[in-house]
Amino acid sequence: MRKWFYIRAHCAFTFLLVQVMAFVIGCSEAHMPKPGLSNEMVMSPGMSITATTQEGTIAIAADKDFERSYTWDGETRSIALWPRWERWNGSLGAYYPGPGQHWRNNHGITRGVLEEGQQHFQTIEEALKWIHLQQLQYHIGCVYRDDGLIVCWGRTLARKQLNVNVWQIYIAGQKPKKLEGSDNTKISRISPDVNSTRQKGLSQ
Repeated sequence: MRKWFYIRAHCAFTFLLVQVMAFVIGCSEAHMPKPGLSNEMVMSPGMSITATTQEGTIAIAADKDFERSYTWDGETRSIALWPRWERWNGSLGAYYPGPGQHWRNNHGITRGVLEEGQQHFQTIEEALKWIHLQQLQYHIGCVYRDDGLIVCWGRTLARKQLNVNVWQIYIAGQKPKKLEGSDNTKISRISPDVNSTRQKGLSQ
């Protein structure tokens, strides 16, 4: 009798272990790029973007693949974004939904809800309407340049949450040259080539 009990217990444990492993593997695969799909990102490895709004200044740095670092209030927190497997609200980029309290506390912030991707429009009017909706959502925390680079960010302290969206706008497949209401002084972008040149100069 005891022998059968142990056999059944072992089988139940083995079954549970297999289910847990399948769940973990499935979740890992879901957070990897979809085979054959090219995600439409804004940043490339080594690139950095700094944006200043009435909310303050935030710096975003792209590491390898989908890894990003966010610096605000004097501290940096990092995460690997999840590449999208299908277009969502126009974006085929990457995101992070901020599950749990995944960051060490930075002035009341312990999690990030993050988005990066491209937004494609046929006309400038369509793009400006979309930008206006982003500004309504983020209030004072949204700035953009003439070339269509836009950064929206803000804090939701009640949720201990940092919200950051990085977008690149395209008009009929091209970056715009002029957008009404833009402020080119509020966003700076440093390309990987410039960063590597700076690092080389420091090492000499």
